Amino acid sequence: MYWNPEKEDLQERLESVEKSKTGDPEAIKARIGRGLRHRTAGVSSETRGFRTRQVQKSNKTLVIVLVALILGALLLLFYLAPIIQEATEKTI
Repeated sequence: MYWNPEKEDLQERLESVEKSKTGDPEAIKARIGRGLRHRTAGVSSETRGFRTRQVQKSNKTLVIVLVALILGALLLLFYLAPIIQEATEKTI
């Protein structure tokens, strides 16, 4: 008899699925952790670093765009509010 890691992994997954059907929180945590390990198992640390830098760059860009949009909206609001108010007062 020998140890078969694939069979053991399959058995763990089947047990996890059965437990998660009952709503066991520990089984759900284990399944999530296994999925995360599986996703990053074949990825080198250099690739993970690249992905991290790309995500940070993307997040910075998103924040800058959001701040610019908010500032633009506020400027338009402050400049156009008196004009809109005058226009509504004239029609009344």
